[in-house]
Amino acid sequence: MLRELSTTFGSRDFLDRIISQNADRQLILMAGSAPEEGLQLLDVSGKPSVFKSNLDYQIRLHQGSHAWRGFFNFNYFTLDPDAAKVFDAKANRLASNGLPTGMTDLYMLTRNRSNNEYVLLTVWADSEAFALWRHSAAFTPFDVYATSANHFHAASYQQVTADKDH
Repeated sequence: MLRELSTTFGSRDFLDRIISQNADRQLILMAGSAPEEGLQLLDVSGKPSVFKSNLDYQIRLHQGSHAWRGFFNFNYFTLDPDAAKVFDAKANRLASNGLPTGMTDLYMLTRNRSNNEYVLLTVWADSEAFALWRHSAAFTPFDVYATSANHFHAASYQQVTADKDH
């Protein structure tokens, strides 16, 4: 069972080089849906990080397939301990009630260097399924966290193929 994952950002050449140097790992290369998001590389091998970014996360909750394919949405929050307890309960409720249509995976992550930094990572069959959920009543329990007071940031990515020529 996967307990941790790591991520880093960079240019296509830089990330392709990391992929070619670490063929023994399950690395997922993603391009941001918005141009300012750029490229992200996600290491889901469960091995100690090879990235220098220190963006390492503990998986606190998972529901789904571990397929790592499709449309990826990251919701970042910084939560105080009381808000975190309620957030944990809401994420657990979402996971235990069956995933929304089109969602293949739900991960609740906390950053290894800061337990108050949360990420709700969802993986979807496609961006349309995500958009339907994000604007539905099913997302309402999480709306309260999607504010500047919680340092909220969201980013979406599509998986892309690595350039094996590096």
